Amino acid sequence: MTKVLVVANRKGGTAKTTTVVNLAYALSEKGAKVLVIDLDNQGHIEQGFTAQPDLLSALSQPAWMSEFEEFKGVLAYSDRIHLALAHTDSAFDESAYTLDRFSQLFDNAGDAGHYDIILVDTPPTLGPRLLSALAGAHRIVIPAEPTPLASDGVNKLLNACMKAIRNKHFRASGIDILPVMVDGKLRIHRQTLGLWQEKFGAGRILPAIRRNVKLAEAFAVHQPVSEYAPLSAGAKDYRSLCDCLFS
Repeated sequence: MTKVLVVANRKGGTAKTTTVVNLAYALSEKGAKVLVIDLDNQGHIEQGFTAQPDLLSALSQPAWMSEFEEFKGVLAYSDRIHLALAHTDSAFDESAYTLDRFSQLFDNAGDAGHYDIILVDTPPTLGPRLLSALAGAHRIVIPAEPTPLASDGVNKLLNACMKAIRNKHFRASGIDILPVMVDGKLRIHRQTLGLWQEKFGAGRILPAIRRNVKLAEAFAVHQPVSEYAPLSAGAKDYRSLCDCLFS
């Protein structure tokens, strides 16, 4: 069965898209076939993969997408990475979204495309689209910089997801916290990581993504960091994350 991993945080600037782009590439390096689904109508996933637009090829619209106006199409970045791109026109009404809107879509997409893993980038607001994506996840990853301000948002989202899982509204079997933009020299980062381990359990804290300028540079030129700077700390960190999540 295709595994569905949803990357979510209720605020922007938490490296959600960076994580999805670079995790997808790391998975493809290991031989996995990956579908990246962009549910954030800012459309930033496309920017992470368009360094060489001539190499992107449009695929015929799959049947599983036909009833979902959120998407503008599917592109193949490689044989192992396909991108379901968000429509950046947000005029459509989300008020009628049901909690199970995306669960069946994820399952149908996985079966139809024979994907090993589906990675989902989500909007930075706790609205119907994010809730529906979380409900369809098999695993949820919450990226956040280890600071006191970010901790409050992590705590609230984690508790909400755990409650929904207990009440069988979400089907996820695991929720993890991904420390991002981590600088080991900063006392506040070290202190917050220690507090997270005490509060949430060390087993729930994923290997940290260190602050690394190559990650920003790679996104600026529309490439995954492992393609742009394969020996950088950013590339090493996302490969380690991939090994931890999908060993």
